Amino acid sequence: MEATSSSVVADILDRECGAIVVRYEAELRAMGSRLLQDPRTQEECFRQARGIISDIARSLRGETTLGLRLSKDIGLSRASNNIHPSESLRAAMALFEAITTTVAGIDESTDGLLALALATNKLVSQRIRMASSSYMGFLLESIEQAHLRERKRISREVHDRVGGNVAAAHRQIELATALRATEPVQADAWIERAELTLRHTLGDVRRLVSDLRTWEPEGGLESSLRTYIDSAKPARMDYSLRVNGDESNLSPEIRGEAFLIIREAIRNAIRHSRASKLLTQVNITPNELYAFIEDDGVGVDLASGQGTRNAGLSSMRERAALLEGEIVIMSQLGRGTRVELLIPLRNMADGDA
Repeated sequence: MEATSSSVVADILDRECGAIVVRYEAELRAMGSRLLQDPRTQEECFRQARGIISDIARSLRGETTLGLRLSKDIGLSRASNNIHPSESLRAAMALFEAITTTVAGIDESTDGLLALALATNKLVSQRIRMASSSYMGFLLESIEQAHLRERKRISREVHDRVGGNVAAAHRQIELATALRATEPVQADAWIERAELTLRHTLGDVRRLVSDLRTWEPEGGLESSLRTYIDSAKPARMDYSLRVNGDESNLSPEIRGEAFLIIREAIRNAIRHSRASKLLTQVNITPNELYAFIEDDGVGVDLASGQGTRNAGLSSMRERAALLEGEIVIMSQLGRGTRVELLIPLRNMADGDA
């Protein structure tokens, strides 16, 4: 009896596959799914649905299922398009409903519907696990690339600034030594220049060491940002820093990544804006983290792409995208720059549920 009911359901799935996909699409549109945001993602979604329906029918007949490879490819594709696994879970529920509702409207056999539910749950779960594993692999690779770019940036800083300054100080001391016997006044001037160069170099080293510090779990977001600003800003720059809201709304991973993004925006303002004032504010709610970093410096011409292609900004955008967040930059020449960061928190929590 069970085999007969399963076979009947399998035949219904084969026959009604197109209708199920139409119902599935309607469900996705009703929930505003991001899987319908562009033609390529939409086609992948429906191809996956047809593959799952076909594999459920095969499973009900006791045949071999086929479609795991597509799930892996879709996981990579969705990660590259910043589509969180929570969207896949919502889509899976919509597909389950479309399949069971369509079949139940044709065959109300309890045995057949039970076999359908078990087969659907098993196959959909397999594909979600495969897609999620692929998604996480992509994210880990992206983070590793961001870290690699950061290490290269620091390497350039050490070579260009610290190495160059040390070489200059060494040359100044050599000149002072050569002039000591014949022109002591000029020799003393070269020694003073060398001392000044080395003081500047020491400041650069301190800033680089501060850049190397990552998130320290025992500290709060505000205290860590304040420590960084105090160590990195020039004496002439005034700053204001406020963190509003409950940091316990942030997971350690989101808090750490947010710190790195905000710190990089502050670093850019300190290094490039020639500003006299820097304003940083972070607002944390149960639903989102919103931050802005604003300076009164020289600004950039965004229309020409000036100031938007540096490695630090690329790293900020990538880190934000991995959290389903976004970076917005507003600037005008001579009127300063404002960088805004928005990270949704509710979706991240849903994805972990």
